[in-house]
Amino acid sequence: MMNTDVNPVLVDFKPIQVSKPVSQRFALELSAFGLARGYCKVHGIESKEGKRQALADMRSRFAKYAVSSEQIRQRQLVFFPKVTDIRISDGDVVLAEPRHEHLRLFAGPDDTKGADLNTRHLSYERIVNDCVTDMYCDTMIGPDDLIHVTSSGYLAPSPVERVVAHKEWFDTAVTHCYHKHCYGAFPAIKMAHGFLSSSLTGATPPKRRIDIVHTELLSGHHNIEDSGIENIIAMTLFADGFIRYSACSEDYAREHGLRGLRILALNEQLLPDAADAITMMPTDHQFQVTLSVMVPVVIKRHVYAFATDLMRRIGMDFERDKESMMFAIHPGGPKIVEHVQNELRLREDQVSFSKSVFHENGNMSSATIPHIMKAILEEKAIRPGTRVLCLGFGPGLTVSGLILEKV
Repeated sequence: MMNTDVNPVLVDFKPIQVSKPVSQRFALELSAFGLARGYCKVHGIESKEGKRQALADMRSRFAKYAVSSEQIRQRQLVFFPKVTDIRISDGDVVLAEPRHEHLRLFAGPDDTKGADLNTRHLSYERIVNDCVTDMYCDTMIGPDDLIHVTSSGYLAPSPVERVVAHKEWFDTAVTHCYHKHCYGAFPAIKMAHGFLSSSLTGATPPKRRIDIVHTELLSGHHNIEDSGIENIIAMTLFADGFIRYSACSEDYAREHGLRGLRILALNEQLLPDAADAITMMPTDHQFQVTLSVMVPVVIKRHVYAFATDLMRRIGMDFERDKESMMFAIHPGGPKIVEHVQNELRLREDQVSFSKSVFHENGNMSSATIPHIMKAILEEKAIRPGTRVLCLGFGPGLTVSGLILEKV
């Protein structure tokens, strides 16, 4: 069992909204139109009748495979037209020019491939640099370490490093936790725990605060030439998400009047025979995400054993102790939370925050679990001492877990 006197706590969750969320109903309609246009371009369809039929077929596919507006109400999509940016001309949708050049992913209505990966990264740099600057606009003293988590933009120096250098935080070291996708918060928190713990042994100078920053700009990787089922799911599921929070000593949290979630246990496993269930690969124009229909099946097969083992590590018995716990389950898709809930036999209120964050934001990749943690931390009805089991899933197929305690 871990010594809770030295266990770090997670505090001060601060999300940033870069753009106004887009309603899922509008996003579905415009995405179906975009994919229909891409289908016509790839297959050489130029007649009005052919284009109308392609759009009708695409709407039918969306009705069958897309994540519906009942499942997700809205999503933050930085690279996506707003309602005010479109008009109908001769039965066709015409988009306004982007308000800023760095928001331009497509050269014009006939461009269905969009900007190459290099150009998309330059846009990512501009947007994320402004976002991280906003995150720290009122912060004078830098953290001892800063961990940057993302699956959507890789640059050296990263926007986080640029902000740290600009603020002249000479004693702040930056570490990157990249390409973990939906479970990225878990290894980042594990890193922060290790940084704080190593300083207690004298291996490094004393550390009191480690910041973790998530910048997920998944709307910068839409592919409108792929009308396959997996791309339709990904295009209507993922959203942009930006949030920062800190791991610190309990003394630091108390001094600054911060409520927190104490870290009690961490674990991560690669599941057998599931390496291709979730993949993410760089292509010429975007990072291509694939999600197998087997993902919920694989998770359901292994989640009970993983959860019981994680709780056993700190002297807890799953069946005995689960009734008093909350669960932060990464909503990788509309059915993931429901599958885990059923497999672990959990009450609706125990997973309500996982479902509500998904409904209001979509899947923000690595930024999703921190948003769920924030909601649990701020809910006054959840009393101090309540333990929270967090579960995340990602490429590999990897399952990660945390046990936290509200303090």
